[in-house]
Amino acid sequence: MVVPSPGDTILVVDDTPSSLGMLTSALEESGYTVLVAPDGQKALDIASRFTPNAILMDAVMPNLDGFETSKRLKKMCGLEDVPVLFMTGLSDTENIVKGLEVGGVDYITKPVNPAELLARLKVHIANARSSKSAHLALDVSGRFLLSIDLAGRVCWATPQARMLLGLDSSDAAEKVEAQVMTNALPTAVVDWLRQMTGMSGQPSPSAREDLFLSLEAGEMRFAYVGAINSGEHLLRVTEGGSKDGNEALRAEFNLTEREAEVLTWITNGKSNKEIAAILDMSPRTVNKHLDRIFGKLGVENRTAAAVLSLKKLQD
Repeated sequence: MVVPSPGDTILVVDDTPSSLGMLTSALEESGYTVLVAPDGQKALDIASRFTPNAILMDAVMPNLDGFETSKRLKKMCGLEDVPVLFMTGLSDTENIVKGLEVGGVDYITKPVNPAELLARLKVHIANARSSKSAHLALDVSGRFLLSIDLAGRVCWATPQARMLLGLDSSDAAEKVEAQVMTNALPTAVVDWLRQMTGMSGQPSPSAREDLFLSLEAGEMRFAYVGAINSGEHLLRVTEGGSKDGNEALRAEFNLTEREAEVLTWITNGKSNKEIAAILDMSPRTVNKHLDRIFGKLGVENRTAAAVLSLKKLQD
C-alpha cells in the first residue's frame, strides 16, 4: 500500500462525476487529502488559494481543456514544481507531447488503474519535494544561479540571479512573469549555450569558455555549471569583470584566472564578503587569493593592489 506523507494533498480535475468519485475514493483510502475541480476554471480558483502536492488533470474538458489549464497553473506563483499528471483516453504521440510541453510530468491512459496511479503519484511527489528542497537550499545560500532550456527560457533562478539580471525590476508582476516564462535571456546566451551543449544537448568538453555580455542591467559573465537534464542547463551569472580586463591582469601580474577575477572585484570596490558571494567561494578562500595577489603585485594592502590594477586597465 502506498503511504503518503502527512498533509499530502491532491487536486483532481475532471468533468466526469463517476471518474471524480472513483479517484477521490482511491486517493482518500490511501491517506491523501483530495480537492476536487469539475472544470479548468475551478481548478485555477482552487490553486490560487491552496497549493496541492500534485494535480491529476483530465485532458479533455469543455471550455478550458486540461492542456490550457496546466499551462496557466504553471504560471502561478508556487506551482512551478507541482507535478501535473494527465489522465485521458488520447494516447497518440501528438497529445502526449502537448501534455509534456505545458508542464505535465506523466500521462495516464483511461480507464485509470488506481494501483498504478498511486504508485506514480508517490514517485512524482517525492521527486517534486526533492527538487523544491534543492531550490530552497540554493535560494537561501545566496548563489547566483539559474537554469535555462535550449530555447532560452529561464526555467528557474535564485532570487539573487533574478535581481542581478533585472528579472524582478518591472513594476508590473505580469511583465516579470512573462519575462521568466518566455525568452528572458538574449540570443547571444542561447547561441553560446547551444555551442557548448551541441545538438544532442550534452555538454562539450572543448567548449568551456565563459560568456561575457553587456545587458541593460550591466556587464555580466555567464559560466556553465552543468546539465540538469537533456533539455535544461544550470548557469552561474556574475556581474562585471570583462574578459579582456581579466586577461590583461593575468598577463601583467602572472595571475591565475581566479586571482584575476578577485583583483578585478577589489578594483571595483567590493568587500571580501561581496566577492565571495559573486564568485561562489568562501571569504576564507578570498583571503587566500588576496595573499597570493599581494605577493605577485609586490604590495601590502588592497588599496595598493586596486591602484596598480586600475593603472594597468587604463593603459
